[in-house]
Amino acid sequence: CGMCKSKIEKDLSYEKGVISSNLEVKTQIVTVKYNPNKTNPEKIRKAISKTGYDADAVTANPKAYEKLDDCCKKDK
Repeated sequence: CGMCKSKIEKDLSYEKGVISSNLEVKTQIVTVKYNPNKTNPEKIRKAISKTGYDADAVTANPKAYEKLDDCCKKDK
């Protein structure tokens, strides 16, 4: 429904050093443009995790995951 896309992209826009992000919903791949002097891939993965989603090997924050709408949960 696009809610996941909106949430991830919006939350990443507040991360220091992130210039832009785009979630391809069909493939579940987030492309992030960022300033390497201000952030790095690991910090970006942690930021995604804090929104309630898995990011590569970084699992979703359980409390944030529970707050997601049912359509955004991976078991739905």
